[in-house]
Parts: sequence; C-alpha cells; structure tokens
Amino acid sequence: MSDYSNKPLDPAFARIDRAGEHLSELDRHIQEIARKQAHTCIIHFNPNPPYQVLQVGLPPETYVGMRLPILVGEVCYHLRGALDYLIFELAKLDSGVEQKGTQFPIENCPNRFWGNAPRMLVEINATHVTQIERLQPYNGCNWAALLRDCSNPDKHRHLIPGKGVAGLTVHSSLERNDLDRITGFERYAPHPTVGNVKVKVHNAISVTFEDGTPVIYALEEIQSEVAKTLRQFNPEFP
Repeated sequence: MSDYSNKPLDPAFARIDRAGEHLSELDRHIQEIARKQAHTCIIHFNPNPPYQVLQVGLPPETYVGMRLPILVGEVCYHLRGALDYLIFELAKLDSGVEQKGTQFPIENCPNRFWGNAPRMLVEINATHVTQIERLQPYNGCNWAALLRDCSNPDKHRHLIPGKGVAGLTVHSSLERNDLDRITGFERYAPHPTVGNVKVKVHNAISVTFEDGTPVIYALEEIQSEVAKTLRQFNPEFP
C-alpha cells in the first residue's frame, strides 16, 4: 500500500479534516430538519380581521432520525482516531520501533491514568507522558471528557442521545408588505377566510447533547482542540 503522508502526523491531520467534512454534513442535516419542520408546521390564523397568525405548532413528524446521532458519532470517531494516531507515533518516535496496543487515555482520575499508562503509553518518554496528562479531564480538559463520553457509547453500545428545540416564528403577507425581506423558509398556508396565504417561517432550531450543550458548537471546539494538540507535538517529528 502506498504511503501518502510526508510527516508522521499527516494521517492524524487527515482524520481531523475528515471529521470536519462530517461536521459540515451534520450542520447541513440540521438545517434540512429545520426546513422540513418549517414547511410542515401547523399555522393557525385569526379568521377575522386583521387575520394575523395566532398559533404555530410543530408538525407530527419532527424529522429527527438516526442519521443525526450517526453523524455525531462519525465526527467523534475521527477525532478520537487522530489522538490515537498521535500516541502511536510518539511511542514509535521515543522507542525507535512501532509499539502495539497504544491508545490516547482519557481518564477522570490520576490513579486510572497512571494505572493504564504502561499499557496505553508504551515506551513513551516521561516528558511526553506529562504533556498527555495535562490533557486529562481531571486536569480540567473538558473537551477530552466530552469526546470520550460521545465516542465510547457510539463505538460499543448505542447511538449518542440528544435533544432538540424548534423555535418557530411565522410572518404572513397579510400582516407585512415586506415579507421578501424577512429571513425564513417561504411557503403557503391555508387561511380559513382568505385562502392560501404566503408566509415566511423562521425556525431557530437547537440540537444539543443531553446536558444542553449545543452539538455543533461542542464538536467544533473538540475539533479545534485536537488540531491544536497535534500542532503542539508536530515540530518534534522529523
């Protein structure tokens, strides 16, 4: 098989790039969910003048299926892989030969970190081990904890749970004469008195992890921090 990399960490950076592609796809998927919700939400008008929008309800189908957590899992898979690649290359750099069983540890307490270090950080020197320890959740590295908490269940047990909120705002041509300047998804909605009415539906959708952290924001932060970690180690490699 051909070796397409110029430097040892190039494959790890390629993993980050691939995570970014999945992240962009995830963002597009969320926007598609917003579009579908906007086009099928239930709009109730006042049947009497001034015929304004009285109530907006979510459609029976929320359009949030398994694809969303699968994309989240794919982003985490590549970011976790990038860190594992880093550990593999550090072990090879420090020992002069490839080491088996290496892995980037993510632990909540020092005892577990040092207990797993001989197995995961095989032949990595003390300076590099200290640098890796600084990236542990028990040292305040929250992004590493979130990456672990997302990637472990996705790999071994189940899709990553989450939740979402849709904030629907509707403006109609009966109320505004500048509808074309309003941001939102354009559609027509049945009015009980005047027939179909042009409306703009703005859907401020928010998809979060179970603790309320916005999914896109959190994954972008993890991606940034993993890339930063690789850049910090990259100058050490020939």
